[in-house]
Amino acid sequence: MRDLKHLIAFENLLQEANNELVRQGKADGKRALGYTCYFMPEVLLDLPGCFAVRLRAPKCTSPDMATYYMSSRTCHYGRSLFERALEGGYNFLDANFGTETCTVTCRFQEHLGYMDVIQNPDFFVTFTDVPFKKNQNSIEHYEGQLQAQAELSRHHFSIAGAKIESYFEFCNISENFFL
Repeated sequence: MRDLKHLIAFENLLQEANNELVRQGKADGKRALGYTCYFMPEVLLDLPGCFAVRLRAPKCTSPDMATYYMSSRTCHYGRSLFERALEGGYNFLDANFGTETCTVTCRFQEHLGYMDVIQNPDFFVTFTDVPFKKNQNSIEHYEGQLQAQAELSRHHFSIAGAKIESYFEFCNISENFFL
């Protein structure tokens, strides 16, 4: 019973996307980077001055508005995410990092970019093509993807290139890491 208060505190954090930890990060001047898939490399989400937010749509019971834009035949998760975005629930985001893995979350993220849903003038959406095979071509392609995403973050968030490179080195992003 002693630990119940800690469980309740964590459960409360899951009640809304813009929770206490997110608000604290924004108050500290950090950039909120949204993502939906565990295939998104953490090294791109935890750049200096940034923090990751796994997008969820707690308490969304009916994605009626989102279904107008997305087919009712797509999964409820993607439509619920878009419903929450249409309601303004993700306006705290500075960027959304998507992966080319799940079709419905790709459509959700494309809608974020095309429809100007997030009320943040600096907001942008970007995608990473995650390879599903482990061979030299995939490794080279993935390294190129990571470098392109890092450059985009550097440009949008004014992060010094040296900071990004040192962070990548810290995370051991190299060909040897994948082999």
